Parts: sequence; C-alpha cells; structure tokens
Amino acid sequence: MKKNVIVGTVVLLFLMIVSSYTIFYRSQQPILQAEKEATAIAEENANIQKVQDFYWYNGSETYFTLAGIDDNNEELYVIIKKDGGETTILNTAEVITESEAKSITQADKNPERILEARLGIENEEPVWEVTYKNANDTIGYYLISAISGKWLKDIENI
Repeated sequence: MKKNVIVGTVVLLFLMIVSSYTIFYRSQQPILQAEKEATAIAEENANIQKVQDFYWYNGSETYFTLAGIDDNNEELYVIIKKDGGETTILNTAEVITESEAKSITQADKNPERILEARLGIENEEPVWEVTYKNANDTIGYYLISAISGKWLKDIENI
C-alpha cells in the first residue's frame, strides 16, 4: 500500500513537471519566432552580425527591436514594424541607451523598481518605454524620446 502511494506521488510529480515545462515552452514560442524573423530582417537590412538584445514594443503599433553589432563593428538598434517590416536603423552613439532611459525614469519618477525598457516608435519618433513599479504596487509606463531623452508621455497607477 505504502509503495503504491509513493509510486503514485512520483508519477503525479513527474506529470506536473512535464506539464509545466510544456506550458512554459509553448508560451515562449511567439517571442522566439518574432526574434528569429526580426534577426533575419536585421541581418539583411543592417548587416547585423551579432544580436545583443531583443525588445517587443506594443504602443500604437507593434515593433520588434534588435540591439546588435554590424559588420563594421558598430552598435546599432534596428527597429522593425511588425506589420509591413518597415525598418529604422539607429546608431547607438546617436540615441540614449536602455540604461540611460532607465536612469532618466529613476530620476524623474523615483519608482520602487524599474521592471524593463523597450525601444519602439510612436508618432514617427523612436521612444523608450520604461515600465516601473511604484511603492503602492501599481505599474507605470514612462515614454522617453530615444533621440533627446525628453519625457513624452506617462501612464501611471495601472
């Protein structure tokens, strides 16, 4: 009897682990597919040789952005519009970086924690959307111009 309970528990745990892994794997597929397709476009349009980071921006439109190094060893951001594949290439020396966008948000909003930053385009301007958490457990989004570092929009207390 005791042996059957142990075997049943082990089988149940095994099934739970396999199910959890399957759910996690399937949930990551759209992101992995988007990154793969964006990488192919960035390689073709900007000669990206090494991808350093990937961002998925959902503003008024969806953009996929890759941070990477091209064949001239220059660091670039390649912003790709989801619908149509329109590509914008930015040299990282000419725009603020992710860490600078996070620092600006920290200084301006003083949140409890910065969650993440994503690079995209709003109204034909490259922007950093920095997501943060306030002390009252609400979420905020802070949009900063990637060119000038100036505040554009703030969505608070979500």
